[in-house]
Amino acid sequence: MQTTSTRLSILVSMAIAASPTLATADLIDGLVEYWELDGDYSAGIDESHVGTLQAKGTGLAESGFVAAKFGEGIDLESSDANNQASVVIGGDENDFDFTGANMSVSLWYTTESLYRDWQTLIGKGEGGSWRLARNRSTASQIKLSLNIIGEGKLDLQDGSWHHLVATVDAIEGNRMYVDGELVASNAGPTDLGDSPQPMQIGGNPQAADRGWDGILDDVGIWDRPLT
Repeated sequence: MQTTSTRLSILVSMAIAASPTLATADLIDGLVEYWELDGDYSAGIDESHVGTLQAKGTGLAESGFVAAKFGEGIDLESSDANNQASVVIGGDENDFDFTGANMSVSLWYTTESLYRDWQTLIGKGEGGSWRLARNRSTASQIKLSLNIIGEGKLDLQDGSWHHLVATVDAIEGNRMYVDGELVASNAGPTDLGDSPQPMQIGGNPQAADRGWDGILDDVGIWDRPLT
C-alpha cells in the first residue's frame, strides 16, 4: 500500500510546474487536509475532517466506492434535485475558509453527465466563499468562484480521468491547471470570505441540488498557493 506521502507526490506531479527533484516534504508544506477516498472518507491530517456521505434518492442507492485513478474513489450519482450525493466534511468548518486568500485545491475527476448548471466538484459555499464547479451551463468549463474560468474537459463524459489544480494567491493572482496545463489565470479578486457551512466534496453546501455526477479521487487542500 502506498503511503500518504507517496500518494501526495503522485497527486500533484502532473499539474504544477516544479523541479523534477521537488521533495515530498515540499508538497506536505501547508497541507491542510487530504482524502484518499480508498474505501472510506477518512482524512490524512486531522481525523476530525472525516467525511460523511449525504445522499438521497438514487444518489443514496447508487453512490459508492469504485476502482479509480489510485486505488478507489467515490462514485457520486447525482441526476436531479431528488437524486443527489456529496461528501460532507466534519471537524471545524473554519479550517477551510482561507479568509484573505492563499490556498490550493487538487483532485482527480471523471464526468458521467452534465445534468444541470453549476455542478460542484468541491466547495465551501456561495458568494464570497469558494467553490470549483461547472461554469453555469457550459459543456466543458470549470469555474473557481473567484471569477476564474478554465476548460475542464467536462464535455467528454467518457469516464476519462482528469487532474484539476486551482490556486489562489493574494500577490500573484489565481490559476487553474487541468492535466498539468495552465488553462486560466487572473489577477483577482482574492478575498475568499468566510462561510459558516461545512465544506463538501462533490457538492455545494449552499445549493443542495448541484452534486457532482462522476468519480472523485485523491483530494488535497493547502493553505498556500502551489507554485
